[in-house]
Amino acid sequence: MNQPLTRKAALGMAGLLALLGLGAATPAAAQSPCAEVVREGLPALGCNRAFTLHVKDIAFSDELNGQAPPPGQRWATLDVRFDSWMPSDLVFGLGYPEPLLVASLERQLYLLVDDRQVVRPTLTDGSALEDEFVLPRAGAQRQGEVAFAVPDETLSQLSLHYYHDQYAPIVVPLLGERADPDEGRNAASWQASHDLLSLGVHGVGRHDRWQGEVSPEGMQWLVVDLRGQGEWRTPVDARALEASAEPDAEAALRRVMEYIEAPGLLQAVVDGRHAYVRDLELSNLADDPALLPDAWAGGEAVFPIPDDAEHIELVAYMPQFGGTGISSEIRPALRFALEDGEREPDAEPREMIEDGPIRFRVHDLVLHDAFAGHVAEEGETLVRIEAAMANQGEVGGMMEVGHRLSPRVPEGELLGVYQAGPLPQPDPFWLPADDEPRHFQLLYRYPADVETLEFEYGGVAVVETLSLPMSH
Repeated sequence: MNQPLTRKAALGMAGLLALLGLGAATPAAAQSPCAEVVREGLPALGCNRAFTLHVKDIAFSDELNGQAPPPGQRWATLDVRFDSWMPSDLVFGLGYPEPLLVASLERQLYLLVDDRQVVRPTLTDGSALEDEFVLPRAGAQRQGEVAFAVPDETLSQLSLHYYHDQYAPIVVPLLGERADPDEGRNAASWQASHDLLSLGVHGVGRHDRWQGEVSPEGMQWLVVDLRGQGEWRTPVDARALEASAEPDAEAALRRVMEYIEAPGLLQAVVDGRHAYVRDLELSNLADDPALLPDAWAGGEAVFPIPDDAEHIELVAYMPQFGGTGISSEIRPALRFALEDGEREPDAEPREMIEDGPIRFRVHDLVLHDAFAGHVAEEGETLVRIEAAMANQGEVGGMMEVGHRLSPRVPEGELLGVYQAGPLPQPDPFWLPADDEPRHFQLLYRYPADVETLEFEYGGVAVVETLSLPMSH
């Protein structure tokens, strides 16, 4: 499939970007058919067989809709316009409706930054654009502002990308040149893929401070430069992509692939059993990353990990994807061995419960005067239970553990669920399939003279009483 014809940024846009410290784009003459459709001079535009997308202006700011940008970033606000020039051969020849639907700007419009980071749009207050709108006829227009959070530093490349379910992608170059996606893919230190998406790791670093944020005590920030590309393809009319195609010909359109549920599924796994999810505020990788069909890009994923971690994997577990031509099978996790140090050995469990496909284990019980900001008052003690769960089934899922052990005798109070660090454990959390364990810590407050703890275990398939002596 040929790329849609585009026009590079003109001198007005280049001058504006230069004033903003971004460098300058090289202007080029407009290419047909864009020049034939748009009669006014524009800073930048791109088109396919149905739309023309204009970028009229760009401005940078430290506030948008009363909100500051994420750490280390600033807002880039683009004044854009969508024009419909729905061709008659599609309307009268193939029966396409003349109204054009822009179904979701959030899922169809993206800014590519430095040829490596994909940014979703934010609509500004008072913008004439909505997330979804219709251009009712050929010649109809809709103009308004959209904003993107971009790094607060000198940029080398910017391009605006629009993807429709039936028509070729539109790319509006704003600054610099884009590399061929295969160049980025080949530059990855590690890469893995399945039929819907490809991922690659381009860099890994460990930091005590990131974007001005100090890591939690006993932890470091693991920063992973993660990029990828969508591999999903759907059948479309070839004539919707190219005017010269035969009317009854079919073509495969490569689509954006969203890595949905990624906030819980993309994990840094330490010693094969401690799983840490991203700090979404410090990561510029989108919460649910959009993997573009025509760029190898993503962003930085930032994880808190123990500062003494030696064996570290980045694991992208997969959800159940949906869409045209996508089977319901769960794709295998994509794994990247970032640091291959020695794993900490597992302690023998004190107690174990077989709960259908779930194996629940208690490894240790430790008394504390203070833990994770909690302090035992006079006549009290804090009890930390080291536990683990493993899923022996074939499908992973979200598991809640905070109330899996309910204190019975004596009466106790659950103070929190933690992971090694200590760090608060997201609850529920993703429990992968195939017997891969996940360790966690349950913290309780009890009377200081307690000798035996009795819990009710409420599981997936069983309810049992569990007694844990304070000494063993």
